[in-house]
Amino acid sequence: MKSSRSHVPALVSAVAFAGFSAAHLVDEFVWGAPAEFHLAEDVTEILVLAYMVALVGLIAAAARGSRAGYLGLAIAGGLISVADLLKHGIEIAAPGPWRFGPVSLFLAAGLTLSALATAVTSILVLRAEPRPSTLGAPPSAPPHEGAT
Repeated sequence: MKSSRSHVPALVSAVAFAGFSAAHLVDEFVWGAPAEFHLAEDVTEILVLAYMVALVGLIAAAARGSRAGYLGLAIAGGLISVADLLKHGIEIAAPGPWRFGPVSLFLAAGLTLSALATAVTSILVLRAEPRPSTLGAPPSAPPHEGAT
């Protein structure tokens, strides 16, 4: 993929997605998410590290113009936006303050919206770029002179 200005919104939203992911995960730890899913905290810390390394790796791949990086960001953004909305939407809609109030609400909404923006902008980048005709094959050479 060649670099263009159309990649900037996808990369900016992906960096925001990573930032909101990290902050929201801290909020989840404070509110006992590992226990809610019957996970030990040390196991959860390893899972969080693996998630963040994978997300940052996808951002780095996309920044280098990799279609796989953008595809990974589109999938991750779509899944996280839906999962966060399903998990926290009902909790937030319940009467009374939710967790730390506006701070927790901002982190959950920021994660959902930045993940959704990452998915949409990554898909737009993928659709805007021409698709390679074959995997890893060099472009076809012009016919040789004298060939029939």
